[in-house]
Amino acid sequence: MNCPKCKSSNHKKNGKVGGRQRYKCHDCGYNYTVEIKSTASSTSVKRQALQLYLEGLGFRSIGRVLGVSHVSVYKWIKKFGQELEDLKSENQIDIVELDEMHTYIGNKK
Repeated sequence: MNCPKCKSSNHKKNGKVGGRQRYKCHDCGYNYTVEIKSTASSTSVKRQALQLYLEGLGFRSIGRVLGVSHVSVYKWIKKFGQELEDLKSENQIDIVELDEMHTYIGNKK
């Protein structure tokens, strides 16, 4: 097992947290555990949450459907969006198509 931060195999035991063994890296001083939490959601659940979000469901409804917290769903979507930010194109947009625009000035009548 290697340190997740610096990939060094130089470590020592450093107590237990929540019943899981904790290790400390000698090189960078990073504390980490090796075992994955049993409550952690799998990547397939996260992918399904993203697909449901792209279909138009809200965070709370996705959470109810998948049986996870709506806050977790929000964090997954936000993280995915930040990863996409790096892939954004530098090209400028010249033409935009708008479908069904409604405006009211003053009131509806």
